[in-house]
Amino acid sequence: MIDSGASRCLFHASFGHAIGIVVEKGEEEKTMGVSGQATTVYLHDICLYIPGGHILRIRAGFTNDLPIAGLLGRRGFFDSFKISFDPAGVTPGFDIERFYVA
Repeated sequence: MIDSGASRCLFHASFGHAIGIVVEKGEEEKTMGVSGQATTVYLHDICLYIPGGHILRIRAGFTNDLPIAGLLGRRGFFDSFKISFDPAGVTPGFDIERFYVA
């Protein structure tokens, strides 16, 4: 899920375990989601593969408390891509454009 309100990219811990990360050995960070409850996430450096041949080295959080598979947030996704939403089109959708910071 693309979430412009998420401060960083977050993934369910099961994804980290599936790719061989010992999630709980990451740097611990507390975060507050929309629910208002504090959640512990464990930060790891990973490569994020985006369709179109884009590979980003990011610091992502992993947690068991995420009710979905993952969130693409500001640090790690929105700081590298411009997203344009078109809800009025025949088929509502969005465009992704990569940009580079000098």
